[in-house]
Amino acid sequence: MSLHVIIPAGGPGSRLWPLSRAAQPKFLLDLLGQGSSLLQATVDRLCPLTASLTVVTGASHGEAVASQNLPARLNPEVKSKYAMLLEPSRKNSLGAIAWAAARLQAKYGAVIAGSFAADHAIKDVSAFRQAVTAAVKAAEGGKIVTIGIAPSRPATAYGYICASDTILRAEGDQPPVLVAKSFKEKPSEPQARNYLETGGYFWNAGMFVFNTEILLSHLRELLPSYYETIQEMVRLTPGTAEFVTLWESLPSYPIDTAIAEPVAARGGVAVVAAADFGWSDVGDFDSLHAALTGDNPLNPVVRGTGESQVLASPGAFIDHQGEEKLVVVGIPNAVVIRRGDVTLVTTTESAQKIGDVAGEQGELA
Repeated sequence: MSLHVIIPAGGPGSRLWPLSRAAQPKFLLDLLGQGSSLLQATVDRLCPLTASLTVVTGASHGEAVASQNLPARLNPEVKSKYAMLLEPSRKNSLGAIAWAAARLQAKYGAVIAGSFAADHAIKDVSAFRQAVTAAVKAAEGGKIVTIGIAPSRPATAYGYICASDTILRAEGDQPPVLVAKSFKEKPSEPQARNYLETGGYFWNAGMFVFNTEILLSHLRELLPSYYETIQEMVRLTPGTAEFVTLWESLPSYPIDTAIAEPVAARGGVAVVAAADFGWSDVGDFDSLHAALTGDNPLNPVVRGTGESQVLASPGAFIDHQGEEKLVVVGIPNAVVIRRGDVTLVTTTESAQKIGDVAGEQGELA
C-alpha cells in the first residue's frame, strides 16, 4: 500500500492551557507519559503505511518540529521523502492540506494521500491501521474518505458524520466503508443523544484520505480562485515575499465545510465505519484524564516534579511543577495545573472554558 501522509501540526491546544502554550503547543508535548510527543506518536503509528511524510506547521514552530527528529522514525526508504512545510500564518485545515496535496501531486503525480492530526491519541494502533487501509482502498475508487469514530457518548465537542446504509466495500478484518450522507456541526446535547439513538452517526475526527487529483479537482470546481492560488504557490519557493503574499490572500476555511460537506451532498464522500480504536483528541483536561485512566475514571492523576497530596477528590487531574507542596482535598474532578508563572484551578466540567481564559492571557498569539 502506498499512502502519502500529511500531518497538519498547528492547533494551539488552547483548552489545555497552561500545559499547552503558544510557544509549546500540545502536539509537541508528551501528554500521555509515553516517552514521545503526540506528533512523534502520530508518525510512529502511520510509519508502516507511509510512502512519504509531509508535516505542515507554523513558521514559529519550525525549529521545534525539526528538533523532533521525525525522519529518524521513518523507514529507511521513506526518510528522503520527508518534507516540512512552514505556514506564514494559520489558514485552517484547507490551507495546510491543499498546499501539501498540490506539492505531492507536482512531485509524484496523482497519489493517494491522507491527512491526520498531529495531536490525537489512539490506543489500538492495529485497529487504526486496518481503518486507514480500508480508507485507502475506498479512495482508490475515487471517493474522498473520512474515518468515522464510533460514538461512545452524546458528545457536544465534536462534529458528526451521518452515514447511509450503502456499503461501498467490506473486506476481511477491515471495517466497512459506507457512503456518507452529510456532515453535522457540533450539536446540542439533545441532538447528540438523538444521533446515538438513531444510529448511523460517527464522530468526525478530521481524518481524510483521497486521491490528490480528485481533491484538487473538487477544489478547482468549488473554489477556483483558491485553487489557482495554491497552484501558483507550488511553483514558488516557500517563504519568499511573493509566496507569503499569495498565502496571506487565502481565506481561512476548514476542509470539512469547504470540500467535504458539498462533495458529500453529491455522494462523493465515504466514511470508514470504524469500531472504537481508542481515539481521543486529547482536547481538554477531561479527555486527557480519560486517556490516562481508561476504565478507571475516578482515579486521580497526579504528576509533575512538585510534591502533591490529593484526598477525597475522585477524578482529579493534578500537574504540579513547583517547590511548594500542593494539597487538594474534597474537590471531585479538580484540575490544578501549577507552573512558575501561573496556577490554574478548575474542574473537568469547566474545561471547555479554558480556551477563553488562555486567549485573554495572550497565550494563543
